[in-house]
Order: sequence, then structure tokens, then C-alpha cells
Amino acid sequence: MTVLVVTGSARTASYTRALGEALVAALPDAELAPRLTALPFYDQDLEATPAAEVVALRAQVAAAEAVVVVTPEYNGSIPGLLGNAVDWLSRPYGAGALRGKPVVAVAASPGGVGGARAVVALRTVLGNAGAELVGPPVTVPEVDQLLEKGDLDAVVRAVRELLSTAPLAA
Repeated sequence: MTVLVVTGSARTASYTRALGEALVAALPDAELAPRLTALPFYDQDLEATPAAEVVALRAQVAAAEAVVVVTPEYNGSIPGLLGNAVDWLSRPYGAGALRGKPVVAVAASPGGVGGARAVVALRTVLGNAGAELVGPPVTVPEVDQLLEKGDLDAVVRAVRELLSTAPLAA
């Protein structure tokens, strides 16, 4: 199964980016999407001629058999950067790249609840965009410590198990 891992933080050395890199290294046929900072703000006026970065991300999502989205928690929700990417991937209406795509939602935070509030918001916007949400979300509390120790086996196992239950995208 080909898997695209999308991470939602703008910071180059973010915990979610590092977690995404670890998932790509542990999953066969996985690829890390480019950082979302290159995407322009979603604007319906630009739908007819989207930026090259939008076209490229849409193509990557469309080509993947499944997507893993890793989000940090910003103020109890997802970052605007990630919401913007989902907006672009949900268009054109009814035929966006996420429509029918199996997606595993992951949230990570240095805090003790692992982005539990953000993953609820993430699953809401992904579902509204037409994604086929796979299983329960994965939350990763104290991600900074897990990354420092290199102790991501449980996270990788959880994501791998969810992907094994994902229906293949049409």
C-alpha cells in the first residue's frame, strides 16, 4: 500500500514533522509530503488556476492508496496551515483529492493528552472533505520525549494496524 504522510506544523524542526519522518522510515512504500508552508491561502477565485504547489499536493494525495495526517495541537485545534491544505484538497467541490481516500488521523503533543482535542477537529474537517476516516485516531502524548528516546514503536504499530484495515482507495 502506498502511503502519503502529511504533517501540519510550519516549524521546520517540529515534533509532528519528526514523527512523520519516523513513520515514513518505518512504513513500506511511504512518502513524506512537502511542508505545507508553500501552499497559498485557499481562495475560491484561484480554483480554476491553482498554484503549482497545490496541483502537486493534490496529485500526491490522489496517487496514494492511503494518507496519514499528523497534526500538532494549536489552541485546542489544528493549525491554520493544515486547515488550509485540507481546504485545497477538498476542492473542486465533490471531487477533491481527499474524497473517498482512506485517512488515518494522528495528533501529537508534548503535553499529556497528545493532541486529543486537535485530532477531533482534524477528523471533523477531513470527514467534511470526504475522506474515509480509518479507525480511531492515534494520539501521541509527550511526543518530544518519545522522539528523544527513539521510542516510537507503539505509534508505528498503531498506524500500521490502522492502515492494514483501510479499504483501498478507488
